[in-house]
Amino acid sequence: MDDRIQAASRAAEPAFDPDATIVHASVGGSRSASRRPVAAIGRPTSDDAPDELVGRSLGQYRIDEHLGTGSMARVYKAWHLGLERASALKIIDPRLVARTPRARDQFWAEARAAAKLVHPHVVTIHNVGSDDGYDFIEMEYVPGSVSLRESFIKEGPFEPVRSARLIRQVLQALEAAHKAGMVHRDVKPANVMLTSEGNAKLVDFGLVQSRATVSRSGQTLAGTPTFMAPELFSGTSASPQSDIYAVGVMFYYLLTGRLPFSSDRISKLIRLHQNEPVPDVREVAPGTHALLAEILHRCLAKSPANRYASANELGEQLQLVIHHLRDTESLVRQSVEGLDCFVQGGRDTFRIMLPQPDDRMQEVMVEVNEGEPGSNDRFLSVFSVCGPADPAYFSYALALNSRLTYGSLSIRYVLGAPMFVMSRTFLRDRVRPQDLRDAVLEIGHRSDRIDMQMTRLDLY
Repeated sequence: MDDRIQAASRAAEPAFDPDATIVHASVGGSRSASRRPVAAIGRPTSDDAPDELVGRSLGQYRIDEHLGTGSMARVYKAWHLGLERASALKIIDPRLVARTPRARDQFWAEARAAAKLVHPHVVTIHNVGSDDGYDFIEMEYVPGSVSLRESFIKEGPFEPVRSARLIRQVLQALEAAHKAGMVHRDVKPANVMLTSEGNAKLVDFGLVQSRATVSRSGQTLAGTPTFMAPELFSGTSASPQSDIYAVGVMFYYLLTGRLPFSSDRISKLIRLHQNEPVPDVREVAPGTHALLAEILHRCLAKSPANRYASANELGEQLQLVIHHLRDTESLVRQSVEGLDCFVQGGRDTFRIMLPQPDDRMQEVMVEVNEGEPGSNDRFLSVFSVCGPADPAYFSYALALNSRLTYGSLSIRYVLGAPMFVMSRTFLRDRVRPQDLRDAVLEIGHRSDRIDMQMTRLDLY
């Protein structure tokens, strides 16, 4: 363990807060501080006293409501008087700035870093300013949002698909940051906001640094110890892989309600991160799928080289897991949402009745089948009967097949009888709802046209 980290851990042990962001001393320096929630900016007495900033104006902003307290600042809902829109105003505590002038530099650095990222899963930075002794950042206001930490405390562990989807959205934000040359360094549930639609947005870029800067000697090492990668405690520079480790800790926490490594003593916590084997998530949550367990084990690998090469690579693996874990019925129903149709069936076989022109109807089947023995692949077939496989129609079917640009015409036994069917097959765990929707509509329409030409009836 790095000597300066040892010194910091010994100093912090009597009052260690596992949720606090700790900023450790630079090489050759002596500073060690814990970024705990600051004293109320507009509340000089107690939490029961009125917030003196609410109702006031700072620059172009009218402060309407206190939203929350962060590690260096408080966040308010505000109204931009010039643009007439709601904003989130992050105001750093002026007493902190007076006590530690460099805090303002770090505050502005956060704004500049986050402003470079325009991404649906990153809270957008609009402006910075100062007025009446207060320094602030104007951010995107996300109506109805709560932090992932608050949501977890209220709801408990998330089901696997929801957890994987949210983690993947955080990874998309991190991929954008990493491609821009930045490392977040403080990924944790408290720094992820959930919108009213249930989507994730990464916030608090207060510790973000460029990868070029963070690798130079003399830079601070920082983060929240329960989410910090083992190499950081030895003085190794932060990297995309250390962000991925933090994502792994957060994912484990969402699935189980527990941290993979925890202690009320920071020195012991550091030893656990560095030396304790990665716990198998299935011992805590027995129903966890093996694919998720493998992903977590790789995220939490002790060596950065053994983790995922990028946030994007991890995100792609999670997308496959999401598709694998979702049930076929939800996939089918999502794919036909808003269509005029009737869906019947369950598990892995579904019948969809689609209205066609001239008051005709066409039945489209969706089935899931296992792949070859020993293969993990599953296949989803979309097919519709066009007519009986009468030899009199063979020439017509062969000629038609040569002209088809979507799907194919083949013979399939349906209820014991050979039938011409129009079909298309997908890998079950990779197909998107939109792909399935397109296939159902296209195959239903084409099969009905062929049925009409072959039989001139509306039998199938």
